Amino acid sequence: MEQMELRYTAIIVLYNKKIENSITCKCINKIAGININIIIVDNSETDQKNESACQNWGYQYLSMNGNKGLSKAYNAAIDTIEADIVILFDDDTNVTAEYFRTLNDAVIENPNIDIFAPIVYGQDGMIYSPNEFNFLKNHFISSPDQAIDPNKFNAIASCLAIRMKVFKNYRFNELLFVDQVDQYFFYEQRKLHRTFMKLDTIISQNFYQRGTKLTAENGWRRMKLRIKDIMRHAKLMGGIRYKVLGFIKCCGLSIQIGRKSRS
Repeated sequence: MEQMELRYTAIIVLYNKKIENSITCKCINKIAGININIIIVDNSETDQKNESACQNWGYQYLSMNGNKGLSKAYNAAIDTIEADIVILFDDDTNVTAEYFRTLNDAVIENPNIDIFAPIVYGQDGMIYSPNEFNFLKNHFISSPDQAIDPNKFNAIASCLAIRMKVFKNYRFNELLFVDQVDQYFFYEQRKLHRTFMKLDTIISQNFYQRGTKLTAENGWRRMKLRIKDIMRHAKLMGGIRYKVLGFIKCCGLSIQIGRKSRS
């Protein structure tokens, strides 16, 4: 793979996982010739010995001293970055060399675009990102070629590439912990009239809620976090309408989790 001309920094957030067990890290290590700075932000609740592993791998290490959520993890890393493009990653993404090639070409050929999002398929074959925002339920596209209204452009955080100028006077809202972080980020970026681009490359992602094996314990533990985030998101959006929609959304997701986990 040819050396990238611009300065790229990838933020990989780890949660209760050793770096050598991260699918994202293993994928990136297999890609020859890639020239990007890697920051590991460790949100683990127990010591995974990742600091010494990062030294061996040549990665920058940043400990959050416990799980502080995605917003705080992203912001802590962004505060240390000197780059042209910031890429956000979960720790379990099957990222490919094609993704980096396509991204680099798009960034160079489209200097007017602020935020780049690849096509992300879930394990059920549906395209989950990018999509069109709707607070109650986002509208998913049915094919990679389907157009997205720029006034509703929305995407998940993992594999999102963002020009550093976006963060000149902006940080992720730290009231949100995990599930609504990306939704509110795009809401604010649309208000700021940022420009978005759907990348012509495909990423496969395993979403916990879409998996075939979801235990009641894991499902409800995650749901407790989602309820807090959804209602905080609703409050940030403002007005009684969003508070009612937030309540409806929490009820619907709870029913979905209950059915999925047979609880």
